[in-house]
Amino acid sequence: PVVLFSVMWSRMTRNGALAGMVIGAVTVIVWKQFAWLGLYEIIPGFVFGSIGIVVFSLWGKAPSAAMQKR
Repeated sequence: PVVLFSVMWSRMTRNGALAGMVIGAVTVIVWKQFAWLGLYEIIPGFVFGSIGIVVFSLWGKAPSAAMQKR
């Protein structure tokens, strides 16, 4: 989700990207260990990683106008 958000959402921050990668990776690892609902682990990893990107990007300081313009 980090690549998708970096292209589609100018408000994404570095902290949001890092949080999304960590949350997504942890979700995939935990989901694979417990195999809840028989759902492939990439799907919840993508969802929770995306939520992490949005939450941490909105929580932090917005990127400068010059950076958002890129």
